[in-house]
Amino acid sequence: MINNDTGVKYIFYPPSFINSGGWGYLGGTILITDKEGKEPIVSTVYIDREQPRGKEMDQFILNERKDSLLWKKLLNQGVKIDYWGTKTYKVITKSKFVLAPDKEKTISKKISIFKKDLESSGAYYTFDKKKDYFIQVELNFDRTEVKKYLPEEQLDSLKKNNIKIFHGILKTKKIPLILD
Repeated sequence: MINNDTGVKYIFYPPSFINSGGWGYLGGTILITDKEGKEPIVSTVYIDREQPRGKEMDQFILNERKDSLLWKKLLNQGVKIDYWGTKTYKVITKSKFVLAPDKEKTISKKISIFKKDLESSGAYYTFDKKKDYFIQVELNFDRTEVKKYLPEEQLDSLKKNNIKIFHGILKTKKIPLILD
């Protein structure tokens, strides 16, 4: 949960990246430690992503066409980005949210930490069931990076509406991790 206890209206563009392998969070750190502050054993696995087929390939081709049209539109608006920048623009603008003063917002995100739940992260933890663990998530928001992907008219609109792009680090409290 994010609480805005400032007198400023902020817009948050969750720190994201996108590349040929998909999209994820950039600047996001998951900290898992025991009572002594030691991290459990972390293992990595190489994940070989298959080329999409059938309906997935049709959707992939459709998305590529839409992304190409969006790229042309952004270039016409004066945004100097490449094709992957267009994909980043889609991700950050899709997940953005505004938080007014004295308001709060809950954010949820699924995190795979066990080998059996491994999706795309390529890493998993091995826990000692006799120990207590805590999890903490930290997100780094970089206003200067976000501005690279936004057209000038969007930046002007934010300024006219007294909305500032959040810049800084948000960190959750340490939350007990319950292992079944």
